[in-house]
Amino acid sequence: MTKKILIVDDEPDIRTFISAVLEEHGYATIGANNGVEGLELLRKETPDLVLLDLMMPKKSGISMFQELRKDPNLSNIPVVVQTGVSEVTGVDFRNFMYQQPLRDEKKFVESTGLTKYTIPDGYIEKPIDPDELIKAVKKALKEE
Repeated sequence: MTKKILIVDDEPDIRTFISAVLEEHGYATIGANNGVEGLELLRKETPDLVLLDLMMPKKSGISMFQELRKDPNLSNIPVVVQTGVSEVTGVDFRNFMYQQPLRDEKKFVESTGLTKYTIPDGYIEKPIDPDELIKAVKKALKEE
């Protein structure tokens, strides 16, 4: 069965590029312009994976990620973050994300029983390399 991937990015060219790469590798794709649309599609389509930009209007990828991880119906969907934030800020966001626990992590773990959902399942730096994209997608979907 074909895996469905939701691409959430406010840049249409990036969504088109990612879609083309994924479809070439046998995945089905759907796209959203921002976190609000992304959450709507997530609930409606229940994709197998979300590729999520962080810097977007209306609802950032960070807000969307936190919201979907708190929703028991969505929390098990893998998320791969795609961002150019390191290029813009100079912060190594990959290491930052993996080293910083949520402020209320203890409360979150106690209330949900989840322990690993403070970080995404993968990370890709923009500009996106097609080989890195496919590698991250396969790893997040446990196809490796």
